[in-house]
Amino acid sequence: MTLTISNVEAWNPAAITTAGTAVGTTSTSLDKALGDADHTINNLTWDGNAAKAARTRMGTEKTRASAVSGALLELQKALSTHVENLTNTRKAVLDAREPALHPTGKEATPPDPFEVADNGVVTATKRKDYIDKLQGLNDGEKTWQKCFQDLLAANHQSKITGALAQAESAATDLITAVNTAKGKVDAAYGGLGDPKLGTTAPAPAAPTATSPAAVTSNTSTPHYQTTSHSSHSGNGTSSHNGTSHYSNAAFSDRGGSDANLSKPSGNVAEWIKQAREILIQEGVPADQIDDNAIATIIEHESGGNPSIVNDWDSNAAAGHPSKGLMQTIDSTFNSYAVPGHTDILNPVDNIVAASRYAIHRYGSLSDVPGVVAVRHGGSYVGY
Repeated sequence: MTLTISNVEAWNPAAITTAGTAVGTTSTSLDKALGDADHTINNLTWDGNAAKAARTRMGTEKTRASAVSGALLELQKALSTHVENLTNTRKAVLDAREPALHPTGKEATPPDPFEVADNGVVTATKRKDYIDKLQGLNDGEKTWQKCFQDLLAANHQSKITGALAQAESAATDLITAVNTAKGKVDAAYGGLGDPKLGTTAPAPAAPTATSPAAVTSNTSTPHYQTTSHSSHSGNGTSSHNGTSHYSNAAFSDRGGSDANLSKPSGNVAEWIKQAREILIQEGVPADQIDDNAIATIIEHESGGNPSIVNDWDSNAAAGHPSKGLMQTIDSTFNSYAVPGHTDILNPVDNIVAASRYAIHRYGSLSDVPGVVAVRHGGSYVGY
C-alpha cells in the first residue's frame, strides 16, 4: 500500500467510530434476544420430552450465537482501537503540507508557494522563477537563493513523507486488525445452526478481504452492521468496561459445580466481606452477590494484587489502562463507584464498582461469563 495525501485527506475516522458503535449495538441486541428467549423457554410451565428437547435446543443455539456475539465485539474493538491513530496521523499529514502551500515568516518571500505533489514530493519551481526575474541580483546570488529554496523544499518534503509513512502504518494496522476480527465473525457465523433442523450450517463464502481503499472511503459500509471497550488484566485475560468478549448466553443455567470456583481467603475474603456490606447498603440484592464468583474474577484478573495496573494492552496505549483488584478502567470505575468509595486502587472500592458493573451487565455476579465458564469446567474469559 502506498498512500497519497489525497488518500489520507479523504479518511473519515468518524465513520469508523459509527461502524464500531453499530457492531456493538448488534452484539448487545443479540445478547438481549438470546436472554429473552432463554427466559421465555425456562419459564414455560411444561415438561416432558418436548420441553426437554426445547431447552436443549435453546442451549445449543445460545452457545452458537454467543460465539457470534463475542466475535462481533472483537470486530468493534478492532475498529474503535485504531480510530485515534487514524485521526492523529491524518492531521499530521495535513499539518505537514500546510506550511509548504502557505509559506509564512522567513519563507513568505518569494510569495509563491512550494509545489506539493500528491505523493509528498515538494519542489520550488515557481519560487526559483521568481528569483530569476529579480532585478539587482547577480548570477551568483540568484544561484545561492535558488539552492536555498531547494533546501527548504526538501525539508518540507521530509516532513510530509514522514507523516505519510506514519499514516500508512496506522492504516495497515487497522486493516490487519479488522480482517482478523472479521475472519472470526465469519467463522462464528458459519457455526450457526440451521434454524429449522438445528444442524450446523455450512460456512458462508469468504468475502473479499478488506483493501486499503476501505480506509480512505467516506461511504463504505462494514460487512457486518450491528468501542466499548475492552480492557485486559495483567495475566492476559480480557476484562470489561462496557462490553465483553463473550456473552453469558453461552451458559445461563446454574449447572456445573461451584467447587470449581475460587474460595475467598485471607485479605481477599475480608475485602469481599466489606464490599458486600456496601453493596447491600446501596440496594443490591444479597442473592446477586456471590462471594465465590467475586473471588474467581479477582484470581484471574489480578491474582489478588489491588495495586496492579495493566500497562501493555491497547487500552493502556490509549491512555486508560485497567487497574486494581478486578481490573477496571477509569471510565467504568467512575460510572459504578459509590460516594465515599472512589479510589480505584482501593481493593474494597474496586470490588464495589466492578461488582455493580457486572450485576448491571449480566444480572448477577454468578452469571458473569468467566464465572459460568469456570463453573462448567472451562477456561476463564474476561468480563
